[in-house]
Amino acid sequence: MRNLFALLVLAALVACGPIRSSKALIDADVEVEAARAAGAQKSAVYEYTAAEAYLHEARVQSGQAQFEASEDFADKAIKFAQEARKKALAASNRTEEK
Repeated sequence: MRNLFALLVLAALVACGPIRSSKALIDADVEVEAARAAGAQKSAVYEYTAAEAYLHEARVQSGQAQFEASEDFADKAIKFAQEARKKALAASNRTEEK
């Protein structure tokens, strides 16, 4: 009975990696798309490019079953995409004020 419980716990922990990685990839993809829609490609080039690069690497790592690394890269992509979106929105507000 104890071995069965340990096996179930181990199986649950192993399954968490792909699920968390997939969620992080989806969240990063949404944030990068929001940054693009805000115009970050032109007004926050560095941050937007970094977000795209990190998202790409997250996908590569996920494809190689490196789920922890994939999640880390996706988290970095989210942070850069949010910053890019923030800068893009600020730039568009400055343009409208002129």
